[in-house]
Amino acid sequence: MSKINLYRIDEGNHRAFLNYLEEKLVYIENKELEDEEEEKYSFSLFKINEEVDKEISWNWILNEFGQPLLSVKTQPKAVLVIEYDDEMYAVTFGSAFFLVDKYCDRNFAFEFARRMKYLEIKTTTLLSPNMQRNKNISTYINYESLEFDSGESFAKLKAKLNLDEYNNALIGETVEFGNSIKFDLKVSNLENVSRLITFIKLILNQDEIYKIPVFNNVTDKDLLEQLETNLFSKIEENINDITISELDIIGVSEIFNNQDTFFELWHGHKRKEIESLNLAEVEKFAEEKEIELSKEILNIKVKSFNNGKSIRTDKIKNLIDYVDDDKRCVLNKGIWYHYNDDYQKYLEDSISEIEVIYSQEYDFSDSIHQDFIDEKFNEEKEDPEFEGLTDSKVKEKLKNKYYAERAFNLLRVRDGFENYDRVTNSYAGAQIELMDLYKGETMYAVKIGSASSTLCYAVDQSISSLKMYKHNTLEGMPAVKNVAVWLVLKRQPLSLNQSGQPNLNTLNMIMLKNKLDSWKKEVRLQGLNPIVYINYKQ
Repeated sequence: MSKINLYRIDEGNHRAFLNYLEEKLVYIENKELEDEEEEKYSFSLFKINEEVDKEISWNWILNEFGQPLLSVKTQPKAVLVIEYDDEMYAVTFGSAFFLVDKYCDRNFAFEFARRMKYLEIKTTTLLSPNMQRNKNISTYINYESLEFDSGESFAKLKAKLNLDEYNNALIGETVEFGNSIKFDLKVSNLENVSRLITFIKLILNQDEIYKIPVFNNVTDKDLLEQLETNLFSKIEENINDITISELDIIGVSEIFNNQDTFFELWHGHKRKEIESLNLAEVEKFAEEKEIELSKEILNIKVKSFNNGKSIRTDKIKNLIDYVDDDKRCVLNKGIWYHYNDDYQKYLEDSISEIEVIYSQEYDFSDSIHQDFIDEKFNEEKEDPEFEGLTDSKVKEKLKNKYYAERAFNLLRVRDGFENYDRVTNSYAGAQIELMDLYKGETMYAVKIGSASSTLCYAVDQSISSLKMYKHNTLEGMPAVKNVAVWLVLKRQPLSLNQSGQPNLNTLNMIMLKNKLDSWKKEVRLQGLNPIVYINYKQ
């Protein structure tokens, strides 16, 4: 029995893929087979033997003890290309999956996975964009359910198939799904590879058994251009809106960007070797080499080494995670994806469970803010700090002091709320604001805004406060039964749900909804009740 790591090549990449193989590997030979149905399969083999000695990364310790230094030979690679019925597949050997992955059809594996029955789930790797745990690997013992939660999509699945209804002399039960599918082929030969593809096509023509949330490729050229434009604009505004992933799924292999690995950053002729790949290291590289990072970060290349050998070279763009909130798309491994229908359905169902409260009396506006500033002017205009200033200059300073959110919170004191705004507490070495407001055993995190990137701060603050509450790190902590995020939206009122309250699912803010979904679960795990308060600023 041998393992077969099988990709389907994206139909738009056939020619480019073959050209790339001819450039990187050596073409060996083509063979053709005909099955019992007189269907023809074409097999082409490409391979390379890299008999190059590479010094291992931990030779320094051998040197310290006067031991001979060690080296390893880089691994050989091979790719088998199968052409059948206008489709192209590839089987990778050695580390050749790094060469094939970027040309593959990324929907292929889970299209197959949705149509199979399972005896046992072994491992899942789930993606949760915008979450604090945005990639999560779970292993199971004697577990049959294909389990996931709202806000999550599958990146990898390892499971035992239920093959009872098939005359199975072809493959073993254990299969791995990612960008490729890894099978155990019971008898290894080209005839059985062709039979495996016939079996796959048979399964793909059947109805789906499971709804598995994954990301679907964006193919619309106009949308792709807009996504690229938005990405550049967002990086120029705030480079911290992107993150460099520490875990990639290449084929069905988990690649951690920090184990037995070092990296070399490239920009033109500028080079730097680093041990850990993260945004801070990239920023140091840019500063040292005088690179304008906000304009050039996506042009920086990363060469990855493992045990002294180069395993791949990528642009930074292929290693970052980023969500375009307006277009409801995510960038992963340099490719733009839609949130598929299954993903959105589970997320909407989860968001619908959150209690939402709107009270018109708490709506805010520029005129309400200005009235508050005028009150403060009458109270504070004689303070020494304003001596010698004109009335207009005093009001300007007061408006900076009592910015919109602070004014909103102070106004709520008149409604019986306790104000905790700007009161910080120490937690894990950082100063964290516990909450903005408190009333009736409810802690509130307040944010005024019109975009996910702004409103998510309230959700993050609430999660941090929840951790402090969970660990009882504060003296005199008030009793809490409800945890609330209070969003004051700069927009027209939302449509109403069946309870007559604002419908959160009508917000075109996928990033915020992902955050709220995760926050809801954290709050409930503590035995508390999550509530979202909605008001509007006109």
